[in-house]
Amino acid sequence: MLNTSNSRKRKILTLICFASLLLGVAAAGRGIKYAAPMAPDQSTARQKSKFTCLPNDVHLTDVVSTNKATRKTVTVEKTLIQMKAQCRSGKLVDARRREIRFFRPSCWGNPPADYLEIQQRETAELQKLKRTFAVIVFGCDSMTQ
Repeated sequence: MLNTSNSRKRKILTLICFASLLLGVAAAGRGIKYAAPMAPDQSTARQKSKFTCLPNDVHLTDVVSTNKATRKTVTVEKTLIQMKAQCRSGKLVDARRREIRFFRPSCWGNPPADYLEIQQRETAELQKLKRTFAVIVFGCDSMTQ
């Protein structure tokens, strides 16, 4: 009886190993690569050191917007790279050397009673910022929060 139980366990283990092997080969054929996490490459490290003057409440991995069709996110880091941003004299500036500011509008699931006044105030504040600075505006999509 013990011998039969061990034999079954071996067969099941062999089938599991074989199935894993087949799945790995199938995934490799589709271009899917499974790799252990690696240390960030030098270009990523260089980019992070490039944005050392980023405000404390903003992180490179924060999501600015989401493309609903592809579900791809645009991060602060991607946006800054696109803007050719860099630190100059301790300030984050774009390619035209305009200082970059970040704006987070109020986002609600169920808006408060005075939401129109809040929106008007925020719109006025955003317009004022845009006159002087390059502004990155965070989206209110539920995927970005």
